[in-house]
This record gives sequence, structure tokens and C-alpha cells, in this order.
Amino acid sequence: MDREHVAPARPYGQAAADLTRVRVAHRAILADIERLAGLLAALAAAAEPAEPARAEAIAGYVHRYNDVVRGHHREDEILWPVVLDAVPDAAEAMAGIVRFIADHEALDALRADCDAVAARFAAEPDRHAGRLAGLLAAQRDLLAAHLEAEEEHVLPVIAGQVPAAAYAAAQARIRGADRSADPAWSRAWLLSHATEEEARRLLPAGAGPPAVLEPQLRAYAAEASAVFAG
Repeated sequence: MDREHVAPARPYGQAAADLTRVRVAHRAILADIERLAGLLAALAAAAEPAEPARAEAIAGYVHRYNDVVRGHHREDEILWPVVLDAVPDAAEAMAGIVRFIADHEALDALRADCDAVAARFAAEPDRHAGRLAGLLAAQRDLLAAHLEAEEEHVLPVIAGQVPAAAYAAAQARIRGADRSADPAWSRAWLLSHATEEEARRLLPAGAGPPAVLEPQLRAYAAEASAVFAG
């Protein structure tokens, strides 16, 4: 999609869609794949393998991260039709979406390989750290290019042309169709990458995470510390 076709002004009086969730998700996805790839590269180069408990924790984190990213990409099944309805040049928009679908297929294959190697890494970290590091680096590079294109070409369409009510309805359908293996982990993971203002937008309570979420946030923080701090 060319920039000149992407984001004409919204009709007067039309509220802008709230893109907080997708922007925080993109930030979280990129930040975590960067630190996972860096962690495994360091472990692959280390003289001693990761301790068994840490290797198992890392593998579990990789599995949960991959599941979250799969869920983010499944959102497109619901969101793309909403975007297409709002774009005057549907043929041009569809050409761009075909590219994103191809990216998703490549990422699905990488994540499947990554999950398989992570399971082997948990059992034999000395043998599989290098392979897992390579797969995570490949996933990082493809995700960075994919999300950069989405930020440049898709989000401006949503911000400029998709009515807020239509976008909010799509987001509600996405939440209803959530098939993540561990929704509590996914929620805590997302909130860990949000500012206080973003967290207020993401949670219906408004003033900050409700008390029921605080144990989940603490559990996620402890897990991330064990994985990344060692």
C-alpha cells in the first residue's frame, strides 16, 4: 500500500480507533524476541551449559511466547475484513494483506521448529543452544520486518479510516475467540510491557490492574527474572 492511499482523514465526527492493545503487543513481541535471541546466543557461546532448571524455564518461556505470537497473528482472521471494508482500493489492500499472510506462514514454520528445538534444549542444553539461538534470531528478523510493515501500512489505515466502533467490535470478537494455552500468562506478559497509562486503557477497571491480577503479574515477573537474569 502506498502512503498516499493509506490514511486519508477520518470523516468529520468519526472517533479514532484505540490502537493501544496492538501497539503494546507489537512492542512486547519485539522486545521479547530480541532478549530471547540474545540470551540463547550468549548461552550457545558460554563455556558451561545452562543449569537444567534454568534450561527448562527458558524452554517453557519460549513455548508460551510463541503461543502468544500465534494468537496475535490469529487476530488477522477477524481484523483483515474490517480493514478491507474501510479501504477504497480493495485490490491494492488485498495485495498488501497477501504479503502479510505469507509472512505468517513463514513465522508459523519457524515457531514450530523453535518449539521442537526448545523441548530438546530443555533436556540437553549443551547440544541444542546454538540451534535454538539461530531459530530465535531468524524469527526476530522476520518479526521485525513484518511488524514494521504493519505499523507503516496497516495501522495508519485503521487510525485513519476504520470507525472506532467497528474496530472495538472486532477487538471484542478477537478476545472472545482467544485460544491461547495460558490466558493469564498472556495478560501478565502484555501488561509487563505497558506503561501505567496503557495499562489503564487495556484494563476495564481504569485505575490500574485489579487486585486479582497482581498475583499473575508477580508470577510472570518471577518467571522472567529466572529466565533472563539467570
